[in-house]
Amino acid sequence: MVTCPICSAVLPPASIRSPDRGNATPGHFEVSICADCGVGVSLPLVGPSELAAFYPSGYGPHNQLERPLVSLISRVIRWWQGVLARRRMPLAALHGRAPGRGVDIGAGRGDTAAGLAARGWRMTTVEPSPGAAATIRAREIDVREGVLGTIELEPAAYDFALFEHSLEHTTDPLGDLRRVHTALKAGGLVLVSVPNFGSWQRSLFRGAWFALDLPRHRVHFGGPALERALRSAGFEEVALQRSSSAVGLPASVQYALAGRCLFPEGLGLRIAAGLCVLTLPLTLALDRLLGEPDTLHAVARRPAAA
Repeated sequence: MVTCPICSAVLPPASIRSPDRGNATPGHFEVSICADCGVGVSLPLVGPSELAAFYPSGYGPHNQLERPLVSLISRVIRWWQGVLARRRMPLAALHGRAPGRGVDIGAGRGDTAAGLAARGWRMTTVEPSPGAAATIRAREIDVREGVLGTIELEPAAYDFALFEHSLEHTTDPLGDLRRVHTALKAGGLVLVSVPNFGSWQRSLFRGAWFALDLPRHRVHFGGPALERALRSAGFEEVALQRSSSAVGLPASVQYALAGRCLFPEGLGLRIAAGLCVLTLPLTLALDRLLGEPDTLHAVARRPAAA
């Protein structure tokens, strides 16, 4: 018997099944959808050591590009993505705030943390990949190597905590939100971006949905489930917003037709990602016609002290 990590209801049999289309981990994986809160849970359940095996050495957010041309293209793309991200939810919630202290959970190479540090924020990062943590360290940013369940964050010390496409990777999202709640100052913000399990793309593509990313994504959130998790962790003033990604639709079509990622790394991946921007007008039109976009954002606040 498997229970939901958000509401503790008993989960029904799995209704989505897929191989690892992105990194070719052997086997097939499933998703059970909670009838109570709507969250999706990846099966089989795994422990930390098994989870680490799902991230190959070439995993994109951790990978350092050595060839000069590919590295240059990647840096330009990441710089522009950072500019856009700071203008949009959830990072836009920091506008008008005097720079203080922030923590980025699942920081990858530290691109977002470095961008915020350049604007005066004192950043701490949490990252389980030793290679990615070394890159963050080389950027002279504080890094705690591990996950929230294995490292320490100072209590009531941070003005904001960021889960930028990382909350879906954890096996204990509610526990991690509670740990962050303890680490935030009174009135501090938690900022979350995750794939939107309530999107029309997920309903249409099912196991071929690009953002499903089995087996790395362990918990799949729609709006009601994410809000419920945040409130259960003690947060208030939960604000949700949805947005359209450029890569989601063309990558899902690729998975549906080819069954796998045709350009998993290197220059081919960068070019393919850049070309996906050309399909964004179509994605936006379909989002207006068919339902919710494929990305979900949330901003919530730790209650102020009485």
